[in-house]
Amino acid sequence: MAEIFYDDDADLTIIQGKKVAVLGFGSQGHAHALNLRDSGVEVKIALRDGSPTKTRAEELGFEVLSNAEATKWSDVLVVLAPDQYQADIYKNDIEPNLKEGQTLLFAHGFNVRFGYIQAPKGVDVVMIAPKGPGHTVRREYEAGRGVPVLVAVENDESGHAFETALSYGKGIGGTRAGAIKTTFTEETESDLFGEQAVLCGGLSRLIQDGFEVLTEAGYQPEIAYFEVCHEMKLIVDLINEGGLAKQRWSISDTAEYGDYVSGPRVIDPHVKENMKAVLADIQSGAFAERFIADQKAGAPEFKRLRAEGEAHPIEKTGKELRKLFSWSENAIDADYVEGHVGRHE
Repeated sequence: MAEIFYDDDADLTIIQGKKVAVLGFGSQGHAHALNLRDSGVEVKIALRDGSPTKTRAEELGFEVLSNAEATKWSDVLVVLAPDQYQADIYKNDIEPNLKEGQTLLFAHGFNVRFGYIQAPKGVDVVMIAPKGPGHTVRREYEAGRGVPVLVAVENDESGHAFETALSYGKGIGGTRAGAIKTTFTEETESDLFGEQAVLCGGLSRLIQDGFEVLTEAGYQPEIAYFEVCHEMKLIVDLINEGGLAKQRWSISDTAEYGDYVSGPRVIDPHVKENMKAVLADIQSGAFAERFIADQKAGAPEFKRLRAEGEAHPIEKTGKELRKLFSWSENAIDADYVEGHVGRHE
């Protein structure tokens, strides 16, 4: 059974007694910084020169430092830059300015797990990984609730690394919902697998293929969109509320019966074997090497695949259909652009 820690298990005064620098002010960065500040923690923001989010951070009342200055100033340095940039930032700005007794905190274990970042002796390396996007982390905190977090320790040089990490988790509201103890390896490998095989890669491909099957059979694209994409949220919401059992209880008997007899025809044993191959590539570091090599080359494969995905016919159909709903298309586009651009800061 997993070890889960809550508010009563965490001492908020630990993180309140430390100077915390949050490196990055994107989705997670802004949420962590605001929640920590509201929890009585001294927080400054670390950004690269010319960062487009500097003005936003300053408007919210934060002092903005360079990455190097923030490393020198802080007791706890929270590294929330995108995975592909962290190793260079660490080598150029963080490592030369680290001092004994500091804590490096990550929200994802990618660079540590695959060896792109190796902290020196004398520095605690910990992780608090919220299981939700930054805007949800902030919204739930403001509502007096929290988003569950994963907590892990890679280096415990001080002998108190776990207590510091748990205190940080409380500072952002995570222990209100629960902090699950894990390791950098478990978090990284399971997270990448979930994204690639099910949540992002698997789901995206399933939706696109379903759309193609219906439209190629002569059904209207609008009808296909509703049946394989739009209603997905309704199903996932039911699963989040009560698992697969509630989802199946809530749908019609016809749909439930089709779930049982047709699901295994689509997701057959070959799919599970393919999933195992995906996991093997993650565990071996092959995926990480491919991703980082592509990024260092200017991301040609990444950009090509993104462009191909955005050009899929379902995107045009969906954009037109979403205009029919009560929410504003402008609001949708604004959220998309903010996430598309801001997440890279």
